[in-house]
Amino acid sequence: MRFRTLLLACTTAAALTASAAFAPGAGASASTHPSASLAAVKAVAHSSTGVHGVKSQLSGICGTAEGTWTGDGITAQNGAPTNPSLNTYGGKQVKCKGGAKVNTVVVDGYPNQAVDIKFNINVYKKTKAFNTLRYTADPQPNDAKSAICTYTDAPGTYAAAGVTGAQWTIKLPTTCKIGRIVGKKGVWFAIQADFDQVNGQWFWATQTTADRPNEADWADTQNLFGLGCISFAKPPAGSDVGANRDMQDCLFGGDIGEKDFILVLS
Repeated sequence: MRFRTLLLACTTAAALTASAAFAPGAGASASTHPSASLAAVKAVAHSSTGVHGVKSQLSGICGTAEGTWTGDGITAQNGAPTNPSLNTYGGKQVKCKGGAKVNTVVVDGYPNQAVDIKFNINVYKKTKAFNTLRYTADPQPNDAKSAICTYTDAPGTYAAAGVTGAQWTIKLPTTCKIGRIVGKKGVWFAIQADFDQVNGQWFWATQTTADRPNEADWADTQNLFGLGCISFAKPPAGSDVGANRDMQDCLFGGDIGEKDFILVLS
């Protein structure tokens, strides 16, 4: 069976098609690029295997629900202090037509971790100020502006549940209130596990494809993987340096239908 993995410090989009084997329990491995500055700590962007999930279980507000797991996961992690260069976020857009009060965020992860984890969460308005290769006025998280809600080290409780068999329930310390007008246009939940990479990596599990406007997005704030996706919004906010493609293409290699992150709100 063929598995997709992005190698550490790859500097060209062609690297997104690289393949490597990932075995459950063996840990993520990657061949480092000659210019890589991390000799001891390695990180990969994708983690996929033959592990099978279970049937869809959860649904929540703003149309969020577990779909069909792709068998893949995307890095969304603050790996400090061991690896501060690993500082990635996944992003998912949701529509809350009547507004919403969010108290709990549930995410499915790739089943290589089975411990409670703290999460950093930012909720952004969307921007359609930029064009991409795929779309005109492509919706993206507007991280050039202040977040609607911000949470640092919100506690996530692990359970062997969800479509991947590894699920975290994150109780927000305060309610995130999303207004009706903003919610109808669409808001983005940007999430990362605050998880020292000495304990391994955490990958946000992906499900069936999500075309516009329910796209996934990704940011690699330290440009560890060399693709210039240092923020969600395009220049002048500072991401996609030297490129003209959307963040989904940066990570997923130009898939026609972008894989969607598994997120359930309540």
